[in-house]
Amino acid sequence: MHMSVSDSSSVQTDLLPRLEPLAARYDHLIVDLWGTLHNGIHPLPGAVECLAAFKAAGTGVALLSNAPFRVSGVRTVLGQIGIPDTIYDDIFCSGEVAWHAIRKREDAWHSKLGRRAAFIGPDRHRPMLDNPGIDGEAEIAEADFVICTGPRDMGHTLEMYLPELEAAAARGLPMVCTNPDREVLRGDAREICAGAMAEAYESRMGGDVAWHGKPYRPVFDEVMRSIGSPDQSRVLMIGDGLATDIAGAAAAGLDSAFVVSGIAGEKLGVSYGDLPSAEKLADILAAAPAAPTYAIPGLIW
Repeated sequence: MHMSVSDSSSVQTDLLPRLEPLAARYDHLIVDLWGTLHNGIHPLPGAVECLAAFKAAGTGVALLSNAPFRVSGVRTVLGQIGIPDTIYDDIFCSGEVAWHAIRKREDAWHSKLGRRAAFIGPDRHRPMLDNPGIDGEAEIAEADFVICTGPRDMGHTLEMYLPELEAAAARGLPMVCTNPDREVLRGDAREICAGAMAEAYESRMGGDVAWHGKPYRPVFDEVMRSIGSPDQSRVLMIGDGLATDIAGAAAAGLDSAFVVSGIAGEKLGVSYGDLPSAEKLADILAAAPAAPTYAIPGLIW
């Protein structure tokens, strides 16, 4: 099956049932993790084998995640859920970018941060506070800024955090958001991410937020530098987030492949491994910030 969909910006999206035809077209892949390579519990069917096949074909594979903690933690989690380090060359993540921004304080926004951080996130993300730029954790009443890595427990809702966010906004505390994603699917269950809290803080409460990760340009620039600044036309971003992976790739001048069965699968009416109708895809792309180059059923070789 091969169909294509055009959107209003005249980008043509090809529906591809498998990825093998792209191996000769691209020298490097930049691959999202959650919703693309795994579902938070185990690798998605065929995904590990697909990346192994790209590697065998000589394609470079960099993983780029909006994981809200450090790269060492991401590497550990991937190993625990059965993703071998032989199928990728390097990992980049939003948490690592945020950690370095807080440590280095090279830009005007981060240079104004104080040194006491209020932490909103689960205990497993607490190593983010182990940073030379932070003197320690503080309650919101005493803090200089907020680090948000996500909900403290699975199943928590945004509403549970609104009083805390309102207290921070009342004190004018800036927030460092280490994961711009609004939600993920853990198995079949939807969970909010740090991005949902940061969006509420910024849009509802007038809070000042620094967003780290996809779709923002710095993380794409870092990946491109690290893989040797190749010809942009030979690099493909693969991910399931239209607002993060696909929009970020477009802003960075890269082609992209949209995994339709990830976070948008329910809306598109597809299960893993399926492609949607051209009509349903066109509907969802009409509201998206950018159109992908390809729509794919998953990491299927």
